Amino acid sequence: MERMRELSEDDATGSIAEIYKEIKEYYAAPYVSSLFRHLATYPGLLDWIWKITLPAFQTGLIQNIGWNQVDISALKPLAPLSNEELTDMEIDGVSKNTIIETCLTFTRVSPINLIFAGCMEHLLLDKEPDESALNKNEFPLPSSLSPLPKMVPWEEMSESELAVINIFSTTLAGETFIPGIYRILARWPLYLKHVANELGPLLHDPVIVDICEKIADKVFCSAAEIWGNLDLTQKEPPLDENQKQQVLAAIAAYRGTSPQMVGFGTLLLNALPSSSLNRL
Repeated sequence: MERMRELSEDDATGSIAEIYKEIKEYYAAPYVSSLFRHLATYPGLLDWIWKITLPAFQTGLIQNIGWNQVDISALKPLAPLSNEELTDMEIDGVSKNTIIETCLTFTRVSPINLIFAGCMEHLLLDKEPDESALNKNEFPLPSSLSPLPKMVPWEEMSESELAVINIFSTTLAGETFIPGIYRILARWPLYLKHVANELGPLLHDPVIVDICEKIADKVFCSAAEIWGNLDLTQKEPPLDENQKQQVLAAIAAYRGTSPQMVGFGTLLLNALPSSSLNRL
């Protein structure tokens, strides 16, 4: 199975490494998401789109709008877990806190990525939204979350563990993509199996899919609100037509999986004992 191409944080050098550093700073998050790691595999693309969107990140505008557009109230809560059940899944207090931080991180990052992806789609399609005025306000960012454990390498997973995590797979730019939240939760195989049992049926429930699409659409379409803060001096992307279509397909796939991370991530968080945290 061919996995999605990406440039890891460890392998990033030069301007890409600098952009990765800025992404973590402006997202107030300890990692660089798969969307950016994938864009970095196209020569010059990440430099291009980051220069365009950076002004909106520097004032906190894109982050603030993304977080405020999220509404998962239509999603039914998951059954709560007890500390005893977590113990049966070989999760101690330290591991529980790490899982909480993981869920918080993905719920923080995903809404911002959706607006970012919305901006990029408009640019690639050369279909600018109604231009908004320059927003001169500055929005404070929250404190950064704790560093996350690394995603479990594919080669370290057993066949049964791969079968579980593949429940969450989708196709991104013609390659298999599994949202990062599940790749980190794979460090606790029994817990990930529980997550798959809880969320797996929801991934194919047309009612839930429709709710998730509406969550994503509301955030994605708010890209128009930050248009006036973009640096549009160089709007032509460094892509040929085939590459452009691949990136658009990747954006579409990410748009489809983001509600999992922001919506399902919040459901998982709220199902954990003593985890009614909100650190956005």
